Amino acid sequence: MAKTPSAKKGSRLLSLAGMTARIGGDVARDRWQRLWQKDIDRSAADAELYTRIGKEIAGTLGSMKGAVMKVGQIISQYRDVLPPELIEALSSLQNQAPPRPFNEIEARLIEAFGSDWRQHFSHFDETALASASIAQVHRARTLDGREVVVKVQYPDVDASIKADLGQLRMAFKIARVLPVKGDLLDAIFEEIRQSLNDELDYFLEASTLQRFREFHSDDAQVIVPEVLVELSTRRVLTLIYEPGDHFAQLDERYDQAIRNILGERLFRTIARQLFVLKTVHCDPHPGNFAARPDGSVVIYDFGSVKTMSHAGVQRYAAITQAAFAGDAQLLEQGLIAMGARNTEHTPHLGSDFYAPWIRLAQASIDNKLVKYAEFPLAEIAMKLSREALPQWRAFQPVPEQVMINRAIGGHYWNLREIRAELAMRPFAEKLVAEALAGEAPVLKQ
Repeated sequence: MAKTPSAKKGSRLLSLAGMTARIGGDVARDRWQRLWQKDIDRSAADAELYTRIGKEIAGTLGSMKGAVMKVGQIISQYRDVLPPELIEALSSLQNQAPPRPFNEIEARLIEAFGSDWRQHFSHFDETALASASIAQVHRARTLDGREVVVKVQYPDVDASIKADLGQLRMAFKIARVLPVKGDLLDAIFEEIRQSLNDELDYFLEASTLQRFREFHSDDAQVIVPEVLVELSTRRVLTLIYEPGDHFAQLDERYDQAIRNILGERLFRTIARQLFVLKTVHCDPHPGNFAARPDGSVVIYDFGSVKTMSHAGVQRYAAITQAAFAGDAQLLEQGLIAMGARNTEHTPHLGSDFYAPWIRLAQASIDNKLVKYAEFPLAEIAMKLSREALPQWRAFQPVPEQVMINRAIGGHYWNLREIRAELAMRPFAEKLVAEALAGEAPVLKQ
């Protein structure tokens, strides 16, 4: 017998409450041991604790569908401030989820179009083309013969967001795994909540798709699907089908020259979204991007986007410029202005701390070719993060940038998957300079 919505909600709350209680007990035991074991290696103890907490959170969220699993994926992108052991555990959470039975999906279609919903299509494939944590996609054909995809939101997702986020926020407060005060943690979770609410509103996504189609209309090889407004509602979104090969499935048609074209187009597209449009597609999962042998890039799923304030974009540009210039002092000032540096914990960090991070940033976007398939950016960043564990609480996440950082970090992996070889420093420096040129720079030498 299928569970009722209230039973499902109760089961989710019990799972999350149990996770919170286990984390609380683990943290309490750790503090007790430290109280009595004066000679304990604190760095090793921290690493062990964060690994246990990460596995507990990942294990619980990985068994659950819906918004809470997506929140875990988002949190796993906090690579600049989360302990690396926690990141490693949370990284096991994936966007893919098993498809729901079609009778659940049909209930949403009936809600959207009525009991005669099939009359709107000449064909509708009941087998999901793709599925994720909050929706799944089906191929279909309209009455006038257009090939489309229909994105259908799971019926119970929106109802679980508030309760799920509340429990997860409580777990993070107890575990103290984000180096922030309670009010900043609340602001971060509010940013995530608003992002998820936006992602569940397909009217908003349809409007966003149109905005991105217009912005990228100057490049015919950046393809954003067209919305069929007449077959879309708040919970069902119908788009013209735009085929392509997912980045993990590029075959012999994609030689190195084409891979480089794809990589450069992806880099330019995301960079222009940030520094020119000031609105970024923020779900870098490789399933949301596809390639064509002519070098075109297709972008899917515009539910997760983030619009940055003008000041926020300029701060991003300023710290990027400081990193390219190798100026540790300017970088420190920029991070403080951005709100990413917790100066109450550590008033000042010197050049010695920033030097290896600057070298890594310069090497990842260089004047000479960077072979992303061979460039171990993530591995080096993880090593530096472990070495910087004593300075961990000197940094804190900036709510406005949660989704942006997720996008930027994720696209490194996409360039690695494509095996692109790029020299993008000249383009990046020019774009950053143009972003700062409209007003006086945020930072001064």
